[in-house]
Amino acid sequence: MDGQFVGKQARVDYIDLFRAFGIICMIMGHIKFGGIFDKWIHAFHMPMFFFVSGWFYKSKKEVPLKARIFRKAKSLLLPYLLFEIVTWLICSVFITEYRSAAVLGQIFWENTYKIPIESGTYGISPVPGAMWFLTAIFMIEAVYLLLEQSLGDNWKLHIAVFILVLIGMFAPRLLPFRLPWAMDAAFVGIGFFHIARNVKKTKAEQLLHLKLWQALLIGVVISASIMVCPKINMRTGNYGWYIPFWINALGAIIAGWNIAIYAEKFCDKALLLKKIGSWLKGIGRNSIVYLCFNQLVILAMTELLSVISIHGIIAKILILIMTMAILFCLEKLICNTKLKVLIGK
Repeated sequence: MDGQFVGKQARVDYIDLFRAFGIICMIMGHIKFGGIFDKWIHAFHMPMFFFVSGWFYKSKKEVPLKARIFRKAKSLLLPYLLFEIVTWLICSVFITEYRSAAVLGQIFWENTYKIPIESGTYGISPVPGAMWFLTAIFMIEAVYLLLEQSLGDNWKLHIAVFILVLIGMFAPRLLPFRLPWAMDAAFVGIGFFHIARNVKKTKAEQLLHLKLWQALLIGVVISASIMVCPKINMRTGNYGWYIPFWINALGAIIAGWNIAIYAEKFCDKALLLKKIGSWLKGIGRNSIVYLCFNQLVILAMTELLSVISIHGIIAKILILIMTMAILFCLEKLICNTKLKVLIGK
């Protein structure tokens, strides 16, 4: 790319590929592929989504603040509330721990922890846990809108974001409770959001248009760094070594972003590759469907394979294939019909 965009559509396409990679990593994490892979993806797969959200942020001062926040609530909080209720009802049928109104309250308030876990063949997983991202990204966008309007786009905004990041990183350790609606994770996420917005309008954007060998080298170095650092988990408020956390997350974002650019070019070389690319871009564009449904589908597929006594890595691979196929069908059903209102569209 030589530091230049080749057009708006190409930019959106490769960012959709980038997001699709993050979604697939998330799903594999929920299937409990575990081990080194789990440690690797947790170091960057949530920061990358916050970064992408900041990349697409636009200052629309002509649109009233209340209208913008309401629009974000419709697209983020409506799906969150709807799918959390549905998930709770379904889990209540199969998992004893969910049969309590108190659990529903925890899901709606303390949605990053205290959620009962599903104990299954492949480990333990908070079934509705992934959707904390929706409240976190809503908090990020709402708080950022308020800060920008009150402070302006200047050094005061930089300082405010820095303070919020510090609060978000230290709060889980210093407070005897977690802030509601993933607020502390959102405060950390707002740092990636703000960095993306500023990278886009400075010479630092050149870091997102490197040569392929440079991106691969960064990816290898950062992956090695991730392996020697403590495990990260933004949902639980665990950031390991604070400075390496930021270096690893941003380095992985730079590597992944650049590789996505070249992957977009590669997808144009043959019909089969175009079809695969189209499928992946659909995941990126409609990632909210995959976010909201993946854990329920994984739970169902896990139970199915457990009944027919398929276990181990073969079972996990089959669960991944079946889950992606079912989620693809749900994506088409929801996004191409009036059901898209369920995801705030």
